[in-house]
Amino acid sequence: MILIVDNSTRDARRFCELLAEDQRSAIVCDSGSAAERAINEHSHELVAAIILSEIPGPPFGFELLAMCRRTSAQMPVVIVSGMLDAAIAVRAKILGARDFLEKPLDSERVRSCLRSILAEEDPLSPLVLTLQQTILGESPAVVEMLKHVALHIVHPQSNLLLIGESGTGKEMLAQAVHQLGPNAKGRCIAVNMAGIPAELFESHFFGHEKGAFTDAQARHIGFAEEAQDGTLFLDEIGDLKLPLQATLLRLIQERVFRRVKGSTSLPFKARVVCATNRDLTEEVKTGRFRKDLYHRIAEVTIRVPPLRERKGDVELLLNHFLTVYGAAAQPQVARETLTILRSYPYAGNIRELRSIVRSALVEAEGKTILPQHLPLESMGAFLEPEPAAAKSDSTSPELQRWLEQLPPELLQELKNLLPENWLSLPYREAIQYYERAFDRVYLAHHLTRSHHKVTRAAEAVCIDTKTFRKKWKDSGLPPLTAGEEAADG
Repeated sequence: MILIVDNSTRDARRFCELLAEDQRSAIVCDSGSAAERAINEHSHELVAAIILSEIPGPPFGFELLAMCRRTSAQMPVVIVSGMLDAAIAVRAKILGARDFLEKPLDSERVRSCLRSILAEEDPLSPLVLTLQQTILGESPAVVEMLKHVALHIVHPQSNLLLIGESGTGKEMLAQAVHQLGPNAKGRCIAVNMAGIPAELFESHFFGHEKGAFTDAQARHIGFAEEAQDGTLFLDEIGDLKLPLQATLLRLIQERVFRRVKGSTSLPFKARVVCATNRDLTEEVKTGRFRKDLYHRIAEVTIRVPPLRERKGDVELLLNHFLTVYGAAAQPQVARETLTILRSYPYAGNIRELRSIVRSALVEAEGKTILPQHLPLESMGAFLEPEPAAAKSDSTSPELQRWLEQLPPELLQELKNLLPENWLSLPYREAIQYYERAFDRVYLAHHLTRSHHKVTRAAEAVCIDTKTFRKKWKDSGLPPLTAGEEAADG
């Protein structure tokens, strides 16, 4: 995606038309503030920027150039100016702009400039975007991880080690590596290393011939042979018993194997992808994991970040799970619920978030998901305990001290409006009483200060007169008089 910052609709349209020739999309901003939001919200998608130096700000043109460069030092930025001033061009170059264009724009000059900067685009970007369709995430931690994966995905001879906590999506990443790599025509065989009995390891991995042992009534094809030219994914590799590690090392190192009681050596061509939630370097130091095996499986190490390091992806993942598990009901999530989910530390990572969403959907019964629909007991001590007042309908000392700090007029309105059980009500219902009390005091104060003229009062609080009248009516204040409604004289 290309960022275009220009308050000229005609010139912005021209840029978009020329980009469309190369099937490129753009996001257009006509002010510095809009451009700043776009840079913050779409930093992972931006591959280049075209910025008018005289764009209305703040931030102004050259400040936006600096922001783009901070986002990505490799991002090509073109500065455009309607002023024929050599000093502007020199300053743009000094600050890192890749090119400089003058207005009025010449189509051929612009086309040449665009194709030049797009030719410099990171060749991994298309693959990273494809990976993001499987590994949902837009946070910097995820984007950097996917760039690392994309760099090695095309080399099937490289063994990958995925390290990360339980529930971070290591198996999904392994599947994506297989599906997008050159091994995709083969099969991806996933093996949980913790679940294989030691005495059956060779039979499971290499297969066996008929009659190899008492119950071997037919030839059995093992994991190594099933994977063929595909991918062998070894999950929980850190749980493999030490005596069996030598057998696995021999398979990966020699790239041949025999079925149990077989006489023919078979080639092993599969890519090996391993995953673990253990610190294998520490396991090597303590002697629980072979150093030579570690170096074989960790030719490329990919760290999968925990969810607490990618909080910006919580809402994206939440919406995905809502679509998967609650599509028929099309459930909504209350703002206060979203606040809790964003701040929760997720010891179980994405797997825990998925479990929380499924539980909340059941509790909400197709309605808006409120905080009380979350599995608060299983979410543990991280969440603040419910105030004692909420259970007894009596005001706690802390809350009483807070109420005493409110302006007397607002406190009186709260006392008049709040029902006795307000702390037991759902958040959205309870907050309406406070908002109503606030409006009664706030609006009446400003109407008095504005000499009882609605227009003046609305201007003073930066809202339109229609909104002022509606809030006045909704708060239950006495109807406005004809004099208050009259236009200012």
